[in-house]
Amino acid sequence: MNCKEFSTLLDAYADGSLSEAEASQMRDHAAACPDCAAKLTLLQDARRMDEEIEVPETFSSSWRQRIREEETMEEKKTKSFPWKTWLAAAAVLVFVLGGTALTRDSMPARSTVRSTSTQSTASAKDAGSYNGGARRMAAGGASNAMYGDAAEMPMMAGAYEDYDAPEMEEAMDDTAAAKDSGAVRQEKIIRSASFTVKTTDYDTDLERLQSLAKETGGRVEYMNTYGDASSGQTRSASLTLRIPSQRLDDFLSGAEGIGNVTSMTQEMQDVSDSYYDVQTRLETQRKKLERLQNMFESAKEVSDLIEIESAIADAQYYIDRYTSQLKSYDGKVDYSTVSVNVKEVRVTEMKQVTLGQRISEGFRDSMEAGMEFLEDMVIFLVSALPWLIAVGAVALVVRFIVRKARKNKKGKKEA
Repeated sequence: MNCKEFSTLLDAYADGSLSEAEASQMRDHAAACPDCAAKLTLLQDARRMDEEIEVPETFSSSWRQRIREEETMEEKKTKSFPWKTWLAAAAVLVFVLGGTALTRDSMPARSTVRSTSTQSTASAKDAGSYNGGARRMAAGGASNAMYGDAAEMPMMAGAYEDYDAPEMEEAMDDTAAAKDSGAVRQEKIIRSASFTVKTTDYDTDLERLQSLAKETGGRVEYMNTYGDASSGQTRSASLTLRIPSQRLDDFLSGAEGIGNVTSMTQEMQDVSDSYYDVQTRLETQRKKLERLQNMFESAKEVSDLIEIESAIADAQYYIDRYTSQLKSYDGKVDYSTVSVNVKEVRVTEMKQVTLGQRISEGFRDSMEAGMEFLEDMVIFLVSALPWLIAVGAVALVVRFIVRKARKNKKGKKEA
């Protein structure tokens, strides 16, 4: 017999309407189950009260015990820590604050300028990619020609090797002979310089630099300016100047009086050997071309004419190549490259700040940062709202399924 059957037959047992076998099962179950025994005692005491029989002490003691047990259970329920609630609240807090902090950098930026005291130190190469206010100015209409090494191209015809090998040997012999003869050669020196100008009068000093370049016979080959004074930003400019090498010292001396010149660097590169080596190769190719042209005029076989014509084309290619290299060398030797960075600076007045002012500024900065964080939090929550709705719907479905499964399981146990 279980507790449910005991409760169902309790009134019949008190009335004495059960069979001896059923009554015996009731007594055996009451002896084994304290709760059912208490129910039987309470029912019997209540019936004695209806019959105006003096209530036994056991009735009062059993009810008091039951009340104490219920009060103890209520206190346990009240005092139990709601860890599930707090855990859920902590998870929500971590999600909102952590998600806001991690996604702040990718959120749409404010339209206001937060700081105007930073200065860019980008080089001319980096400044070229800046879009705000950038401008390019090419003067003179000429750019530096790139020159390569002295490596020769593959032979275009098999017969060309027969003509080219003696010429290359002759070029090497001519170079060695020039060195051994002790002939006086003019040195070919490429000079370059770079410096930075920090100024509080940006427009005036930038114009003075350009004017100084023109006065020394140079030109502005490249200029890039960026920064917007109307929005409170500091301005900067990167310039590439071409100054005649003979006037480079005059230009640098004059530049020292413009603004505050810092980080000046000068460099000299001796390219004499490379220059005269290319020059010798050029003369060799010209002689070779002259001989090939004479051979072409005297050749009679078609195959010879084709091979000589191919060799002439190759010789002309190297003549053009070496001529271009010499022009590049001459341009760099005659005109020095000067890189200049002009940066606008602001004079900051130092003043004594009181403790109250520091507290006020700190409180104001804290409030501004807090309001900005709250705005970012709202943006994050609105952005994450579709995902939150989807996750909430899945959670409700899972909860419904779990509760239904528990209810079915409980019904099976009671049956």
